[in-house]
Amino acid sequence: MNILAQIGCGYWGPNLLRNFSAQPGCHVKWVVDQSPQRRAFVESNYPKTRAVPDWETALNDPEVEAVVIATPAATHYAMARDALRAGKHAFVEKPLAMSTQEADDLKALSASLNRALMVGHTFLYNAAVRYVRQLLDGGELGDIYYIYSQRLNLGQVRSDVNAWWNLAPHDVSILLYLMGGELPASVSAHGVDYIQPGIEDVVFAVLTWRNRATAHVHVSWLDPGKVRRVTLVGGRKMIVYDDVGDDKIAILDKGVDRAPRPGERMDYDQFNAYQLIHRTGDVYLPRIDFQEPLKVEAAHFLECIRTGQTPLTGPQHARDVVAVLEAGQRSLREGGRSVAVI
Repeated sequence: MNILAQIGCGYWGPNLLRNFSAQPGCHVKWVVDQSPQRRAFVESNYPKTRAVPDWETALNDPEVEAVVIATPAATHYAMARDALRAGKHAFVEKPLAMSTQEADDLKALSASLNRALMVGHTFLYNAAVRYVRQLLDGGELGDIYYIYSQRLNLGQVRSDVNAWWNLAPHDVSILLYLMGGELPASVSAHGVDYIQPGIEDVVFAVLTWRNRATAHVHVSWLDPGKVRRVTLVGGRKMIVYDDVGDDKIAILDKGVDRAPRPGERMDYDQFNAYQLIHRTGDVYLPRIDFQEPLKVEAAHFLECIRTGQTPLTGPQHARDVVAVLEAGQRSLREGGRSVAVI
């Protein structure tokens, strides 16, 4: 039996509590939240879970082997550090930390204490995203030319972080996963703070890799419609992943091919020895066997605790996401200057 404690049960916390509580062989013994209303919610819906206002109670319980942290982003580093030092495994909602230095500290700490550290980059547990990765690994698209992602909604406006730190961790995590874990060389970002001074509601960012692949990320709290879409354009085919659409994946046999010019030398090494032909073929809509990503994510964390395996969204992936976010934030503050990702 895995005994867990959860810190925070606000906006996203109830989803985590529901999924971890439903896992076989798992018991969420404590939920920590300073709000009496949130504690009352836990006690009325999860009678086997105790709700308390102070997290030392849960942290000092020797039965608790892992802590789930679902608190504001600025608190993630300190809480994850304290949980690891207390000998607990730690699941942290995204982002892992607010700086690369903090993320590196947690990575080193979890390794030295031999404790699992996993971050809630939920979309890597989405069957559609994994299907796209399989297509890329199989060379279905050919060389990736560019990717663009849109995460837009007239949704919750945050005051503790901007739209870049709130929404873009999802897209950055997906992009790094699809690019085989390779960090982009640089990030440039532009944003505007329409609602709250100093807190960008909308951000446009460009990530550039050393192989000339590029990605454009658009995130916003102020859009008229809910959009969660990633489009990949490759040398052979194109893919559209639409998280809110009925068809999650569309594979399009479209592109521009080089063909020999009839009657000429057929020599591809000679400039203008070919012509460019637009290709428009079939559109394939694969069936995706979908499970709730949070359910898959929770099961994976518990498996990592039991087996000692490194989580898919472990310290290295989480650290790389923070590195991209940090470079993008610096670019925002410096007028959109291209900033190297380290």
